[in-house]
Amino acid sequence: MNRLKNSVLAAVVGVWVILYCSHSVWAQAGGHASVGLGHGEEGYLHLEEMIKHLEFGLKMPDANSDLKMHGGVALQHAREALKHYNEALKHANESLGRSARNPMMDGSGGGGYSGNEGSPSHEEGSH
Repeated sequence: MNRLKNSVLAAVVGVWVILYCSHSVWAQAGGHASVGLGHGEEGYLHLEEMIKHLEFGLKMPDANSDLKMHGGVALQHAREALKHYNEALKHANESLGRSARNPMMDGSGGGGYSGNEGSPSHEEGSH
């Protein structure tokens, strides 16, 4: 009877150790993915800031002629990239089992990339 009891106890402890270790590995993998998502969200916000700076620069009366010539196309491409970035972040959130509760996921871009051109969140030249 003691031998059976010890075998059952050893099996239970073994299963518990396996579950505990696999949970740790799973949590670590999820943690790395979460950090990656955080970096992606930072990149999204930087792209959003770039768009604000481009819009602001294009409105300046003394804007460089090259900026005036190519800025519109650059702005269009940056906005398209922002849409793709938003979609990628949405999928990354879903893959981690999160809802799209992040402000950038509702399509507003966490404040949008228009309407705040005169008051960027970072001072000019701070990058």
